[in-house]
Amino acid sequence: MLRLRDDLYWCDCDGRAVFLDTRLDRYFCLPGEANHAFLQLSRNPSAGDTRHLQPLLSRGLMSETDHQGPLQAPAEMQRPGRDWLEEPSGKVRPVAILQVIASELSAARRLRTGSLQHVLDRCRGLRVRPGRTGSGLFRSVGRIAAAEASASFILRTHDRCLVRALAAHRLCKTAGAHTKLVFGVVAHPFSAHCWVQFGDAVIVGGYEQARLHTPILVVE
Repeated sequence: MLRLRDDLYWCDCDGRAVFLDTRLDRYFCLPGEANHAFLQLSRNPSAGDTRHLQPLLSRGLMSETDHQGPLQAPAEMQRPGRDWLEEPSGKVRPVAILQVIASELSAARRLRTGSLQHVLDRCRGLRVRPGRTGSGLFRSVGRIAAAEASASFILRTHDRCLVRALAAHRLCKTAGAHTKLVFGVVAHPFSAHCWVQFGDAVIVGGYEQARLHTPILVVE
């Protein structure tokens, strides 16, 4: 049997297998015959022409294993249904905006000085603060979403979806919300996006963008 490396993630975008290598911080696709062989393998581990997957094996992206079972499944995620900011959040306090800015600057520094895999490991290690439930929790998440929107007028938003999502995810976990940090892709033409989701609501990253992307990695 063949198995993907643990820090390699994939999804099926309308018949195109797209991969995210968090060790090297890059996305890639496979050429035609290899793409077909991989998708066949994902549906039936005993099927498919593995000759076309030799480049993945030679580069250490896949390996032989005694594990009996299907290939690692692609990420599963509730489809986004709306933007959180459709909910009332009240007036945004300047201190909340400053917290968002500080969190974004910290996330940007971690991405510059460490690997994406290291940053994601830190995200997985975040603990949700217990105690807040119901309306109190929803108000806290609403304030973070509103503060992120306000901070976007101060910090540029272009090509910063990952930084903004990392910051919002950390703040929401601190506030007690079990949010998900979602990486998504579109194959044709290629596009990658990152957002934070709570239930079906997009807190940061925009519902209109998020709904167009297929999840490839979900960090809780």
